[in-house]
Amino acid sequence: VRSRGLGDVYKRQVLGSMLIDADCVKDVMDKLENMGDFDYDPDADAAYQQYKNQYTRQAKLANQNAQANAAAMTGGYGSSYGTQAGQNAYASTMNSLDNVLDRLYSQSKAQYNTEKSGLQQQLSGLQSAEKQDYSQYQNDLANWTEGLQYKKNEYDNAYSAKQNGWQNFMNGALQVAGIAAKILPLFFI
Repeated sequence: VRSRGLGDVYKRQVLGSMLIDADCVKDVMDKLENMGDFDYDPDADAAYQQYKNQYTRQAKLANQNAQANAAAMTGGYGSSYGTQAGQNAYASTMNSLDNVLDRLYSQSKAQYNTEKSGLQQQLSGLQSAEKQDYSQYQNDLANWTEGLQYKKNEYDNAYSAKQNGWQNFMNGALQVAGIAAKILPLFFI
């Protein structure tokens, strides 16, 4: 029963000072590991898909308008010039999509780098706090052990004093009994 009580005191006084949860550090480390290397897939990017659809529609309209304008200049007949003008208008519009792709790639990479940097800073902070907690734990443990040793010494000293007091009492009682045994026969003479 006594050891369980000391264990409870130990848990409250020493282990209670440990503030950083090891699972928290592990979670951040797992997130960093699971991030992997940066990889941008435009086919998986909803924003890119919207831009692609929009620019493709615009490119088709630009193609049709350029061919219609060329046909209007030739009296309504199609020509290789009209086809070439339409293809140029289509390519020009789709080249703008490449600029959008570059911008989305850069934004995605910046977001990845920011997230990774944030996790690295969070991990560093947690590890630093964990070291501080462990140092505090070591100090608390040393203080608790020292206090426990002090209490044990007090108990041992009190026990020794009680034993010495009892021994002195018994020695005194035996001396009194010895003296009484020597003088008592003198009263009966």
